[in-house]
Amino acid sequence: MLFPLKFVAANIFMAGVTAGAVGGAAAVYVLSDQQRREKLKECADKMRDNCKTMWNTKPTVPTAD
Repeated sequence: MLFPLKFVAANIFMAGVTAGAVGGAAAVYVLSDQQRREKLKECADKMRDNCKTMWNTKPTVPTAD
């Protein structure tokens, strides 16, 4: 009964290590070039602007004209 539990735990650990290595390599690849950094900043700005308007939950108060 203990062997399958160790096998599952080892698989979860290895998946985490693999995801960390791939994520780290992707971050180094993107951040190593100035043009890629600029594109990433532009994309982040676009996403931030969209989220601000999409998730704005303030109610609008109608004004009398």
